[in-house]
This record gives sequence, structure tokens and C-alpha cells, in this order.
Amino acid sequence: MCPLKAILLLCVILNLSESLNIPNTEYEKFLDQPGYLNYDELTNLFRKLEAEHPDIARLHSIGKSVRNRDLWAIEINSNVNNRSLLTPMFKYVANMHGDEAVGRQLMIYLALYLIHNYGKNDRVTKLVDSTDIYLMPSMNPDGYENSKEGLCESKPGYVGRQNQNNIDLNRDFPDQFHAVKAGTILSGRQPETIAMMTWIISRPFVLSGNLHGGAVVASYPYDNSNSSWTCCRESRSPDNNLFKKLSRLYADPNPVMNKGNACKNDNFKDGITNGAFWYELSGGMQDFNYIHSNCFEVTFELSCCKFPKADTLPEEWKNNKESLLRFMEATHWGVKGLVTNERNEAVLDADVVVQGISHNVTTSNRGEYWRLLLPGEYVMYASAYGYLPSDNVTVVVEEGKTTLQNFTLKSAPQEKGLYEVMENITTPLYDRYGFMLSDDSIFKHHHYLEMINYMRQFNKLYPKITYMKSIGKSVQGRDLYVFIIGTTPTKHVPGKPEFKYVANMHGNEVIGRELLLYLIKYLCERYNTDDRVTKLLKTTRVHLLPSMNPDGYEMAREGDASSDQGRSNANGYDLNRNFPDQYGTNEYNKVIQPETQAVMDWILSEPFVLSANLHNGALVANYPYDDTPDGLTHENLSPDDKIFKDLAHTYANAHRIMHQGIPCPMFPDERFTGGITNGAKWYTVTGGMQDWNYLVAGCMEITLEIGCYKYPYADKLPEYWLDNKDALMAYMEQVHKGVSGFVTSTIGHPIAHAEIIVEGIKHPVKSGKDGDYWRILLPGKYNLTVAARGYESYTSQIYVPEFEHLEYNITLMKDDPMHWASAYDFGLAQNQYHPKYHSNQELFFLLAELENKYPGVAAFQGGDNYISMAIHWLKISKDVETDDETKFHVAVTGNLFATQPIGREIGVYLARHLLEGYKIGEFNIVKVLESTVIHVIPVIDRAFEQIWGDYEKEVLGNVKPDKYSCNNITADFKQVGDHIMNLSSRVSNTETKTTANAFKHMLLDEKFDLVLNIEGGSSGILYPSTNSPIEIYKSLADKYSSELKIPQICSEQTKGTDNDLTDYLYREYNTPVLTAKVSCCEYPAVGNIPYIWRDILAPVMSVINSALTGVEGTVHDTKSAPMFNATVKILGLEQDFEVTKQTGRFKILLPPGKYDLEITCHGHETEKRLVEVVEGKIESLKVTMYEKQAPEVYTGTIVTGEAQNMVVTDTTMHEPFRGVVSTGIRGYVKDFSDHPVPEAEVKVVEKNLTIYADKNGKYGVALPPGKYTLQVNGRGYFTDVKLVDVNDINNFPKVVMVTLRKDVNVFGLPRLAFVILTGLLCAGGLGIGIFCYMACKKRNEYGLLSQNLQFYDEFRDSGKEEEKELFTRPLEKKPMITRPYYDDDDDDDDDDNAEYVQGPYVSSSEEDIVLLKK
Repeated sequence: MCPLKAILLLCVILNLSESLNIPNTEYEKFLDQPGYLNYDELTNLFRKLEAEHPDIARLHSIGKSVRNRDLWAIEINSNVNNRSLLTPMFKYVANMHGDEAVGRQLMIYLALYLIHNYGKNDRVTKLVDSTDIYLMPSMNPDGYENSKEGLCESKPGYVGRQNQNNIDLNRDFPDQFHAVKAGTILSGRQPETIAMMTWIISRPFVLSGNLHGGAVVASYPYDNSNSSWTCCRESRSPDNNLFKKLSRLYADPNPVMNKGNACKNDNFKDGITNGAFWYELSGGMQDFNYIHSNCFEVTFELSCCKFPKADTLPEEWKNNKESLLRFMEATHWGVKGLVTNERNEAVLDADVVVQGISHNVTTSNRGEYWRLLLPGEYVMYASAYGYLPSDNVTVVVEEGKTTLQNFTLKSAPQEKGLYEVMENITTPLYDRYGFMLSDDSIFKHHHYLEMINYMRQFNKLYPKITYMKSIGKSVQGRDLYVFIIGTTPTKHVPGKPEFKYVANMHGNEVIGRELLLYLIKYLCERYNTDDRVTKLLKTTRVHLLPSMNPDGYEMAREGDASSDQGRSNANGYDLNRNFPDQYGTNEYNKVIQPETQAVMDWILSEPFVLSANLHNGALVANYPYDDTPDGLTHENLSPDDKIFKDLAHTYANAHRIMHQGIPCPMFPDERFTGGITNGAKWYTVTGGMQDWNYLVAGCMEITLEIGCYKYPYADKLPEYWLDNKDALMAYMEQVHKGVSGFVTSTIGHPIAHAEIIVEGIKHPVKSGKDGDYWRILLPGKYNLTVAARGYESYTSQIYVPEFEHLEYNITLMKDDPMHWASAYDFGLAQNQYHPKYHSNQELFFLLAELENKYPGVAAFQGGDNYISMAIHWLKISKDVETDDETKFHVAVTGNLFATQPIGREIGVYLARHLLEGYKIGEFNIVKVLESTVIHVIPVIDRAFEQIWGDYEKEVLGNVKPDKYSCNNITADFKQVGDHIMNLSSRVSNTETKTTANAFKHMLLDEKFDLVLNIEGGSSGILYPSTNSPIEIYKSLADKYSSELKIPQICSEQTKGTDNDLTDYLYREYNTPVLTAKVSCCEYPAVGNIPYIWRDILAPVMSVINSALTGVEGTVHDTKSAPMFNATVKILGLEQDFEVTKQTGRFKILLPPGKYDLEITCHGHETEKRLVEVVEGKIESLKVTMYEKQAPEVYTGTIVTGEAQNMVVTDTTMHEPFRGVVSTGIRGYVKDFSDHPVPEAEVKVVEKNLTIYADKNGKYGVALPPGKYTLQVNGRGYFTDVKLVDVNDINNFPKVVMVTLRKDVNVFGLPRLAFVILTGLLCAGGLGIGIFCYMACKKRNEYGLLSQNLQFYDEFRDSGKEEEKELFTRPLEKKPMITRPYYDDDDDDDDDDNAEYVQGPYVSSSEEDIVLLKK
């Protein structure tokens, strides 16, 4: 085509486009995959729209259906949180009949269309900016869920069309031609109808559309008349012409509706009809809108088929889109304005009158009005009670424009004589204490029987809203009565939260007991007379336990200010120290008391959301935690600290004086800022009830100290009530703060025990048996994850509004293990199916199989040396058999304790994951294995098989339990983990002791850069405490925790690896151990294993991936020779790092950051380097050391009297030195074969001290903090030099291990030359000897036998047996094996090393130390 023609064609296309007014591309992706959304999908979509577009979208629940489903309406406006003055309100309501579904889906499409095209499409932007739009897709969600796609007519009995109570909602509204039979206009109506009526009347809507199906027509008011006709006669409204115009406005652009004959037997002129002319119906919604509010509503029937197939939806959208937009734009027809008085104040409910049209509109509470009118000229005025009517004004309404007309009203003069001013002699509804029935006699101390009678009296007076029950008995047999108040007092109603107050836990702290009795009276009497109380009791079930310790109360005495008389129960136990504690069991809670057990059972029987425990003796709101791990008094904050502080402030601020923080007279120095405190910061309480509520029951509880005196005189009780009355109410209302909803499956079944997890708050709450949940949160945006056993987890962002509660329902899909494995575990089905607790031999076989399956990457270590004979493991790395000095070494261990078996199986799962990931080339795993050797050590303590019990060992297929369950086992012997510190007094056995020693030697030999230990029995992760400014291991622990999407919250902690063992391994063996507590169970049920693996895979890999971040390098001298004795120190770390003895390399794991490195070596200048470490990268350094110009001269090598505090042969490595100086240096001297170097000489150059190692190579010297140079010599070894930095952190000595190289020279000659020379000399000597012997023999002529005939005769006389014995008996020989080097931490056990002996005897030679086998 020639260029000229192309240009002409382009011009034609552009002109055609302009002439046709082709719009810009619009967002309509919702048409790509048409389908109907169910209730939960709709809910989640609208929540998502609100969260993603908070500036223009806001979700409202108008009310609830019969089945407790929300009637959602999404508001769309550019000023959605604060409607601008005179911005008109519009609404579409669909799906009033549940099986008429087209309008429901069109409303979803319309919401997406408006929101996504806002700011991109001028028409949409103008509409959203100028109109407050509400879209309600479903007024009848219950009916919709009972309907079926593809049915064009209603089911038999109108199932689906009607609501859950089988009522047609479009026949349930008040009718203008039928009087109300009884009560108010709300009486006897359906919950959906009541919600809509309340919404319509209370909001100044201007225009509305009601979307139906079953025909195609626009129907306008009225729908019925006062005649007896059933059809075919119009019933016209005063605004009939306007309604016809509005109906045509919708019908004309609709290509199906405007024909009027879309459905069989239909014949609607222009596609519109008067409702009564079509057929009369009573109780319709469109007439109610027009008669009872300012809103003009038209009903639109959109499709002949009520519930057509989803593939028709794009065509329905195409037919109705323009009509929907035009109808909304009509909201701006006519006149709008303000009605004010002379003081420019808004006049509420003023009538705006249009002469000639007998239908007025009224003003909103802001004085606004909107009056829809057709183009023309009108006479208007405004009037209101107490004001003179305004003057008439002529208003001109133009097509497509809004006329603004304001009115000002003048106050009407009061006419004398018509009214008399009456003195107000009405009695106030409530007395000064807030009670309806004044009764000062209640202000007394109620003893047990009086308290019970008081509660029974109110239960009898208010049976519909109260319930009373005993939850258990005290030690002395008194019932613990709970009083329940609410509109559903006898049972939990799904979706309604449970609240509780507990008082008198300490029997002599009585104020709370009396306040709860007064609260019963207050709530009962004010129900249905006080909106605040009524709302609370309709939406909340309130439980009040006035006395948890009735026995103690009866022992207490009135007037007691501060004693302990009556504080404890009848057994002498403090009940607020008697609950299970997160940090362990002690003398106060080892025996659970009857009162404690009863309360725990009660709490776990109801889904309590919020609670408070009422005490006195101080004036403060106390929040968790009450206890600390170390038992010392200091702040210990919970994951929900911000929320707890807000709850505490809520009570304190509403209290008349608590918020002032004024100290009690008995404790004048005890001040609490704002009237609140963290419990552990005030003083520690073990076994407290508030911590147990939070950690075990998922109920947020604070402790309220509500008075300075424990048992005040009764005349003080009225003031205590007035102090606390408003605070008690305000605190109860906080139960609705945050988010709540239901967790269900895709088929609508409730899901119990689902975990609701808020990102950043490591404390999940769980759904109840009905699937309902509550999560108290402060206003703001949150990422909410819901996870349940057997279902895929779901994460979404939610927004908790400032002053409203958020309803948020979640639907979970059934879990697919292989889907998870494919997504996260390289399709490893064996990590998901057929979980099993394997025997030791089975595990070793699995490790060996992995070596065969992944050659070159995996190497099984079993029996190659004395360590691998006791402990088998799998090494994983690229080129695993080659020299690995240049790589990090990371160990993943399990089963350090026999009672901790979960790490056994997780270790194998991890090995499979790493090896399969490497095989398929997963980027991070390949990078890790190129630079790291992973040692997977699943079995350390083999004794698990002895105690694993009669529990199920394997599960065929895949079975996901509803919740984690524990198998209970104990060990009555010393486990490997116990042996390491040698603290347990239990019986020991040889095999366990052998394994413990082998494990310690493994730590010394392998020099692991990091050990990740997998255990159960608790939650969280342990790491070494280093007291260093740079917290390497805390950062790794934080990384693990941040990846843990579903954190475990364990009520109790069982023993295993603890902080003491973690710190011991770090200080004594220079090995950082992180222990991940992956399950609350020490021994989880076998069915839990795959799901524990799922939970911890990402956190474990985050720790392993830390091997990709750090610094490495080499240290050499100016001649490029490796500096074997160099030491690398990072400023801010107490740990020193030695270079390797072969190549002078170093490699250090570090989190991202900037670090100052110091490299030192004896006789050389210190080198400094500044290194910036970035995530996922190993920084490389090459360090050259320069000799000092003036080498130091040292004199004196003899031990002098200055070493008076020196300990030469100290038997323990982990205790401070005795004497004035407790710090110093301890260690071992050994060779490269791990043999001890006895009596090695260790010289401290700076102190001019020389000490000697003992026969096991152990040495020690007390030294004050400072830097020291050690010169270590051993007979037959080369000298080694160490630079040591001794500090006084925790007064621990510095442990320095010295490895000496053998000096193979003999008398200055190489060993080979010496051997040859010695051989030659010996041969020569032997030759000379033989020559001399032969010469002598010839001279004396004697033989080899003795010439002593007596000896020969004795031998000759002996029998043959003796002769045979003499010549055949073998020489007795003592077999010997070289003794490996051992740490003798267990020196108190004489047989520590006996297991390595190969024969029955022990050599006493000090030159060759041997071990002999029994």
C-alpha cells in the first residue's frame, strides 16, 4: 500500500472513531470468567475492595438475616468516610427474592466497575464524586443459598424465593392501605425487613432501584390500591409523571426491556408499567420507600429466567450497564438546598412543599433536602414545627441540571393562653447510683447465703435475661455460682461473644464481690430502659462470678486493711498462684485446688473473649505477663501488649480516680503512670489466672486492683460502686473491639479450632465449635491468616475501623497434601504421606539410602571412627567427599533427649528436601550447598526406642488430626542431654554416657558454625546469650520466628534443651546452638508429623539460608605463607575466630550490617578491616600480616610465686577460678590425632608465667581481664602461639584449645634419614656380634643348649604333656589400642571411657595412654 493511501486510511479511522465517540478502554475484567458468588465469596470480595480502596469504598452491614448472615451494602463515594453536605444518597437493592439472582450479580459487577474505573473514566469519576452510592447485592442471602443456578422458576413451596422463615420479603413491609394490626410498624416483621426499614427511614436516600427477575420491565408506584381489583387499573402516586420518566430512563437504553415483550405473554408499552396495573401486591418495598421516607424507588425486573446460567451474565451486564448508570445520574434531577433558622442553624424535619404535588420531602439532621422534579417551573416553600412557613419561591428546573434553593425559617411567636408552663415534677428514672429501684440496703457485705439469695432473687425477677448455675465446689463444699445476663442467657449463640468478671479470688479482697452483685441489679433493671445496657445485653453474654473463694471469704474479717487472713482457700493455697504457669511448676501450683480446677473447666467450656479479675489492695489495672522466665521482677510483655495497654487504659480512664496514679496510703512510693502497669514489672506472680486465660483459653484478661483496702467497712461500698460503675460498663463494651466472624468450609460447615493469626502478633486465637471467632484488635490495617487442620490456610488484609466492629467471615478450602508438596516441598510425597516414627536402624537405613540416591551430594557417616560408631549422620554438600575446610558447617540435630523424638523424623524430611532441591537446581539450596556442609544428625540419644510406648508408630495414607495431640512418655534414666552438663541425679548407663562423650567430641572436632536443634515440649526458639552488642544468634532466632506463620502457644513447658544447656555448649565448646521448639508436645502423635513439617519448613530454611550471609578470607604473611596462628576478632562480639591450620582461612556467619574486624598474630602487626555484609552474600577478604619491626624479647620461663592463684590441674572447665581472680584461661593441649599432649608447657608471656598441662593435656591459669600471648610447647611437637582476650563477662574463664603439630625430626635429622642411619649402624653391630660369637664358639666348642646337664635331666624326666605344654603355650600378650583424646567432664565416673577398650587389661605406661575393652 502506498504511503498516501495509508495516511488517508488512518485519518478515516480516527474521524470515524471520533464521530462514533468510542470510549476509552474500561475495566470489565469481571466478565472474563462469569459466575455467581456465594455469600462468603461476596463477603470476602467486598472486604477486599474496602481494604484496597479505603478512600472510595466502605462496607456496611445493614443487619442480619434469619441465619445470621450480614446484609452487606458497599458505599462508594470519593468522601466515603464523611459525606459532604448536600451530596445526595442513592441505593440499589437486589436479590430481595433469593432465587432472582441476575440483579445480585450485576450489583457485584457494578461495584467493581465503579471502583476500578474511578479516576480513569470521566463519567464514573463524576458520578462517584457527586453521589453517595450504596449497592446491596443481596437482601435475602439465606434464600440465595437455598436456590439453584439454572432454575427459571421458583422451587416448590417457593424455597429460595422466600427467606429462611418462608416469608416473601416483598410482602412484609407496612402497607399504606392496610392498618397495622398491633404494636409498632416493626412488630412481627422479619429481621431482614426490620433492618431495611430502619436503614431506609434513618438515611436521607433520594433515589433507589429494586432489582428483581422473572420478567423484563420497569415497574413504578403504587403497587396496590384500596380497591378490590387485582390488576389492570393504575394506582397513581402524586409523582406519577416523574416515576414514568424515571422508568423510561432505565428501559429506553435496555434493548430487551424497551420492547416490552421479552417474556411470554408480556406486553408492556415502552417496557414500563404501573405496579398495580400489572398486578397488585401489598407490603411492597418500593411503596414503603416513597410513603415513609424521602426516597423515590422503582422496581426493575431484569430477566425472564430467575436464576439463569452464569454464561448469560456478560449479556445481562451489556443490556443493563447504561441503564444502571443513567438511573444513578437521575439522583441529581430537580432541586436541593438547606433549610436553616435565623441563627443559621439546621432545621431538622422541615417539610419542603411543591405546590400542586401532594408529596413533601423532609430535611435531614443537617438541614438538607433533595426534591426530584421534572424540568419546569414550580412554586415551593418550607415549613417546620415552631417556625413560620417561608415565603413562596418560584423555582425553575432545567434538563440535566440541579437547581439550588435554600430556605430560612423564622421562629413562630408563642401564643399566650394556649399553653401553661408546668413545673417539672417528674421523678428521675434512675437514682444517684444508677438503679431504677432505689435500695440503699444493698450496700452491705453479703456473706455466702446472703449472696446466693440475692442472686436467686434477681434470677427469679428477670428469668428471660438471666441464668444462674454452679460451676463446681470449694474445698468446704460451697457452690461456685455464676450469674449470666443477656438475651440468650442459657446457651452460647454462635456469633455472640462471651464476657466474664471474676471476683473474690482472694477471700479477704471483697470489693469486687460486692460490685458484681450491684452490677447484676444495674444491668437487669436498665435492660430495655437504657439503650447502652440494652445494646450490650443483646450483643453479649455476660458471666459474673462474684466469689471464686467463698471459704476464704468466710474466714476474713471486716475492717482488715492488709493482712492475709482469709486470702487463701481452705487448704491454705493462694488461688492466684495455683494455675499452670508457662515457665514451670512449683510448690504453689503442683497440686491444683478444687476452686482452680472448677474455674479452668468453666473457662474452657465457653468461648470467652474478654475478662477481668477483680482484686483489691492497690488501685491499678494490671496486664500480662505476671511472670518472667528468670523469676526476677522486670517488665515482661505479651505479644498483645498494645491491646492489653489499651484495655487497661479503658478501665483506668473510666474509673473516677484510678487514672491519676495516686498511691495508696500504705504504699506511698508506689505510683502507676496512667493507673496501669505490667504485672511482672510490678512484682512477679507465678501460676496467675490472667496469664493462663491468655495463653491457654485464648481469653484476654487483666487484673483490676480496685481499692486500697482489702476488706473495708460497709459504709464505704457506695463510693466504691460510684468509682467503678462506668469503668465496669466501658470495659465490657471492649469485647466488641476488633474483628469477628465465622470460619466455614466451602460447603458451609463450621470449622472448629481454626487458628486466627494476625501478622506481627504472635498469639493466635481459635474458632469455637460453631466456627465463630473473635479477635480483639486496635483500629488499623492487618494481615489476617486463618489456618485449620485439614484446610488450606487463607490470608487477606483487613481494616478495623476506628469506632466500629468489623465482621469478617472466612471460607477455607479442603487441604490437598500433594498440592502443598508440589508448591513448597518439590513434590516429596513421602514427606506428606505415611508418617512414621522409625526405629534407629530404620533411620540409619534411610540416611544410607539417601547417600545412594544422591551420590556426590550426600555421605552417610557411620562407623568410620569412634564418633560415627556412636552417632550416625548424613553430610550434605556439593562435592561432599572433598576437603571442606572452605565451607561453613551447619548441623541439624534431633533427639538429644530420648523423650524428644520429633527431631528424628524432621531431620530426615529436611535431608530429603535439601537433596531433592539440589537435584532440580533450586537456586538458594544450590547456593547453600556450594558453600556449606549440612550435617543432618537425626538420632543422638538412641534410648527413645526403650520408652516410645504403646502409641501408634505409623499412619497409612494421610490423616490430618483436628488438633495436635501428645503422647506422654518419661525417662527414669540419665539422657544424653543430661550427661552433657552432668547435672541429673538419675541412673546412668554405659551406652548413653558413650554417646554423650562422642557428641562432645563431635562438637570439638567438627567445629560447627551453627547447630539447629529440633525439639518439642514448648514453643519459640532458644539461642545463646552472648552479652555482646552484636546479637548474631538473636537475629537468626528472629528470622526463624518471623517466618513462623502459625506460632505455637503452649500452656506448659517440658524439659529438654534449655537456656542453661544452650549457654554451656556455647561457652565450653564454642558451639552456637539454636533450639527450635516446634510443638507443644514432646512426643507428638505420628499423624501430626507432616503438618509440623509444613509449619516449620520455611523457618528452618531461613536459618539454613543464613549460611549465605557472612564474611570469609585468608590470612598470610608477606611471603604468601598461611598464618596458622592468626585470630580474627569482630569488635562487638565476645567470640574469637581462629583460622584453619591447613590454609589459614576463616569463615564467619554474620547478619547484614557493618563490622570492624581485627586480625592478630603473635609477632605481627594487628590488621583492621571494615566490612559491610549484605543479605545473601559472603564478603571475601585477603589479609596480609606484617612482622613487627622490633620483636618482643621475653625472659623467664619458670613458674614463680606470682602464680599463687594458678590452678594447674583443675578438674572442671565451666567454673570460675577460686581465689581473688576468678577469670583466666583453661583448655586442652592435643595433637592432630586428638591424643592429649601430657605435661605440655604453656607460657603466659606478659605475666612471665609457665604452667604445665596434666597427663590428660588439661591446663588452667587464673588471670585478670586483658590480652595475653600463650606459647605452647610439647616434647616432640612444634611450638604454637595463641593471642587470647580474657574478659570478665559472667566471670567465666576463657577456653582455649591448642593443637600441636608433631616434630618428626630426630636429633635434628629427618625421621627417614635417622631410621636409615640407625638401621645401618644396627646391622653393622649385629654383624660384628655374630662374627665374635662364631669365633668364641670355635674356641670353646660349646652348642646352643646349656652345658648344665642337671637342667637337661630335669627336662628329660618330665612327661610328654609337660613337654608339649612348654613348647606350645603362647606367650601372654596385652592387646593395645591408642586412646583417643577425651574431655573428662565426667571425671567423677571411673568408667567414663571404658567402652572404647579392646582388651581386658590397662597399660600403666604414661608414654602410651591406652583404653582397654571389658
